[in-house]
Amino acid sequence: MDTQEIKLWELYKKNGRKELLEKIVVKYLNIVHYHANKLLVYTSGSIDKDDLYSAGVMGLLEAIEKFDLEKGVKFSTFSSIRIRGAIIDEIRSIDWVPRSIRQKSKKIDAATHHLFNKLERMPSDEEIAEELEISLEDYYKITDHLGPLFLASLETEIASDGDRLKIRDIVKDDSQEDFEEKLLKQRYREKIISSVSLLPDKEKLVISLYYYENLNLKEIGSVLNVTESRVSQLHSSALIKLRNFLKDFSPAGII
Repeated sequence: MDTQEIKLWELYKKNGRKELLEKIVVKYLNIVHYHANKLLVYTSGSIDKDDLYSAGVMGLLEAIEKFDLEKGVKFSTFSSIRIRGAIIDEIRSIDWVPRSIRQKSKKIDAATHHLFNKLERMPSDEEIAEELEISLEDYYKITDHLGPLFLASLETEIASDGDRLKIRDIVKDDSQEDFEEKLLKQRYREKIISSVSLLPDKEKLVISLYYYENLNLKEIGSVLNVTESRVSQLHSSALIKLRNFLKDFSPAGII
């Protein structure tokens, strides 16, 4: 932050004046637009962009109130976690996925799990489609719908015996956490990394470029020399497989 921006934050934190809050909100609305647009593509047009944008603004306001200048964390990084989380919570709250698609998701889960145990490796899309006795084209039509559902699932709470941990919380660095909570997050990071390492190479690369390099689907398509639609398929397929391996994670069971 430059000196002028730091002064703006200090004044707002000191007196909470509405006009100062508005200046801060306007300055960072681009982050809301970024995450709303990025997540919108996975809702298959079933959710209005304005709803996601409004949720993102609420996440931004929450981030502003909780931001602590003294911790030395960039606000853009700090707020992105909460903005993205608020938008995904909005996606989860809207029951927009048809029941038939949810039923098919269970079949894909079962097929993926069965093939992994049988093959002792992550199955390919072709193998999953064959196990389901459907064409690869039909499999991708299903995953196009399931992508946002599993995106929300991966970001949602992992619960066991009343203990809850949101995946997006894992990236936070909170010095006030107790030892057990830090250990839990570290174990879960390791679980995610090991699960991603099992993905086919192209899916692994898509996950890396999307979540770590923050490239959009079109940019990833240019890197892989494939269409944006194909990148969407790869991303959805990767999410489905990751969800299958992370859904049984039990916080209470690893400590």
